[in-house]
Amino acid sequence: MKPGRASGWGVIPYVMVVIGLLVLPAMGVLQLSFKTDNGASAAFGLSNYARIFEAYYLNIVTRTIELALLATAIELVLAFPLAYALARATPRIKSLLTLAVMIPLMTSVVVKAFGWYILMTDDGLMTRLAQSLGISRSPLAGTPFAVIIAMVEFGLPFMVLSLATAIEKIPRNLEEAALNLHASPLYVLWHVLLPLSRSGILSGFLLCFGVSASAYVIPAMLGGTKVKMAAQVVFDDVLVAFNWPGAAAISTVLLILLSSILYISLVAGGSRHENRS
Repeated sequence: MKPGRASGWGVIPYVMVVIGLLVLPAMGVLQLSFKTDNGASAAFGLSNYARIFEAYYLNIVTRTIELALLATAIELVLAFPLAYALARATPRIKSLLTLAVMIPLMTSVVVKAFGWYILMTDDGLMTRLAQSLGISRSPLAGTPFAVIIAMVEFGLPFMVLSLATAIEKIPRNLEEAALNLHASPLYVLWHVLLPLSRSGILSGFLLCFGVSASAYVIPAMLGGTKVKMAAQVVFDDVLVAFNWPGAAAISTVLLILLSSILYISLVAGGSRHENRS
């Protein structure tokens, strides 16, 4: 059997898993989103999607995308120095840094969100610090700041690992050559490291943005009713209002938006790579 044909057969199990665990459930959600009367009858319509165009739901969807993009951008800025240190470190130091990055992933998101909530309540350490500095007079919990901080902390390890993998593939002599030609460190970062680590930036963006935009626990605990995101609306429709078709419609719209943003990012990243090559 030819190698190409063998590799083609190897994709079949993955395709079957994707179809069974992603495509078929998504099709079921899509069908449910068109049902009226809370799915009690066989009638179909667009009333569930019309509801999304109300100001309340449009604000929630917009806020979800904005907070996810902002959290991902902050993660990229914070993760790059650590990822560079991880990629250029000696084997022993690299093991310690990798362990430090991986430890937060071993803790439940519920535990981490609860810890942030304690820090940002009325008597929380971060709230008292912000009040003493004159930054805020009210508790930090229930603000976009609290949600973004917690999402950044949760997604940061994914961004670090994605960037470190890409930076490791960049030959060190390219940086040395640029420095020998009297290029500043900032110039090397902007014109050498960032362009050559684009694959890591793209993969980290796709992963962190998807996780942040679909987050439920963090905005529910730290944002509450003041900073609602799309996943909270889906939860309320399913378990509070028992409006499953409405939840299915919001889920479908959110899936389409996220898929579109991720697809545009992939196309943009691929076209830039082709132009440079």
